[in-house]
Amino acid sequence: MKNLFLLFTVLFLFTSISFSQNFATKGTIEAGGSIGFSSTTAVYDGQSSSDALSTFTVQPYIGYFVLNSIELGIVPTFISQSLGDVSQSTFAIYFAPAFNFDLKSNLYPFIEGRIGYGTSSYDNGTVNSSASGMAWGLKGGVKVKIGNSSLFNVAVSYDQLTQTPENWNGDRVGENIFGVNAGFTVFFGH
Repeated sequence: MKNLFLLFTVLFLFTSISFSQNFATKGTIEAGGSIGFSSTTAVYDGQSSSDALSTFTVQPYIGYFVLNSIELGIVPTFISQSLGDVSQSTFAIYFAPAFNFDLKSNLYPFIEGRIGYGTSSYDNGTVNSSASGMAWGLKGGVKVKIGNSSLFNVAVSYDQLTQTPENWNGDRVGENIFGVNAGFTVFFGH
């Protein structure tokens, strides 16, 4: 967490000495990340649990505008969960194409699709296991331009991780993650 705060501070200082730039234009690079709160519902053998676990998520981000409003990004995701003696750590990496609506103001609504791969480790004191598999998700919200080249964003998201253990013959095992995210990014380029 301390390193994440340091990264945001360095990025903010960089933006304060940057020249004014247009966001959502071809050739622009966006970098930063978000910290979010989510409610996770476990799925085991095709059945959703009635219990939900609250957790925090850290998602660094880097994206490049290949065309005006169209951005291709990479989103590594780190999730750490614990409840009593049970702990789970998840890492996923997503390819994240996005469309940013240029309203010709300081507001940029966006929608983002995600597809990637995730892996988790689980420990309840007696059983220690790991699983991996495909991950996908959707995210939508608004980016607000602050100053010359920084953005604050607020979004809602849904991620589905399928993480099938080795030699499993049942239905889907994984997580459905609904989240509310807030983040800070900087952009530079054109």
